[in-house]
Amino acid sequence: MTTNKKRWTEIEKNFLTTNAATMKDSDMANHLKKSLKSIREMRRRLGMVKLSGRGKVQLREGVKVA
Repeated sequence: MTTNKKRWTEIEKNFLTTNAATMKDSDMANHLKKSLKSIREMRRRLGMVKLSGRGKVQLREGVKVA
């Protein structure tokens, strides 16, 4: 069985970091042609936590974003 998983590019990671507070996860998934699960997992790996309420994104303590 083969999978068509694409690795995240730095451009895609920067797009996610830049737009997480202003775009819905589903809109970013459509724009980047990635699954909603993939968007949420990468946001978690980058240390970004979505808080309840529109446009509230916060970095976890001690996480550096390149």
